[in-house]
Amino acid sequence: MDERRTLRDDDGREVARFVTGTWRGHRLADDLLPGPGVPPADVAAAVLCALPGWAVCAQEREGRALAAAGAVSKRHAHCYTWDLAARPPDPSWARPALPAGVTLAPAVDREPADLTATWIAAYPPGHPDNPRGETFDSAREQLATLYDGSLIGALMPASCVLQDGSRPVAVCLVNDRPGDPPLLGPWITEVFRDPDPAYAGLGATALRATLARAAADGVPTVGLTVTEGNPARATYEKVGFTHTESTMTLLVPETP
Repeated sequence: MDERRTLRDDDGREVARFVTGTWRGHRLADDLLPGPGVPPADVAAAVLCALPGWAVCAQEREGRALAAAGAVSKRHAHCYTWDLAARPPDPSWARPALPAGVTLAPAVDREPADLTATWIAAYPPGHPDNPRGETFDSAREQLATLYDGSLIGALMPASCVLQDGSRPVAVCLVNDRPGDPPLLGPWITEVFRDPDPAYAGLGATALRATLARAAADGVPTVGLTVTEGNPARATYEKVGFTHTESTMTLLVPETP
């Protein structure tokens, strides 16, 4: 992020404010918030006029107005949080009962390449988070940015892998994201599992184990983001996460 800006209309009214950055090669208007009393349709009209070619991340209400006005939705996501200090998870989650041959290991003891094939298999075509066009090497590089901390912060010791023999079949990674909860702070960056029905439920098991391990380590809160349409959203709510906000990331057309 580089600077906060204010978008005004021809009368000098503050229509919106946002933080600038970049997203997938586009300039980004992040955390776009409407000015006092400004309706979403006015925000959308001003953004489409003033920010052609930009990506915009806004609250769901403004995001829907932008989509209606012609911006292209790229991601619709929901943020959740868990206050581990106020509501500790069941400590027994750290030592789950597992199918025969499946064991729990710290994710920090594995390498990104060990997890890559499972990560790719977990998001098949048609899944909301399908990594379109991803190769093994590019997927491994993405996971490597979580392992080396270069994406949003250091990989935390609570991260875990469930492995059948030596093969990872379910993974939960949590990274130490700088900032204050509930929208920043320690963050679940990946939860995925082998799609084989034999491993059904192990993604939630890995998530619960990570939460219990984080609480035991004194981590005060954990957050996560889930894409609209991802069935894992129901799992997060069932496990005990609390919804905090919904956002949309959109691309503004080059021509208004």
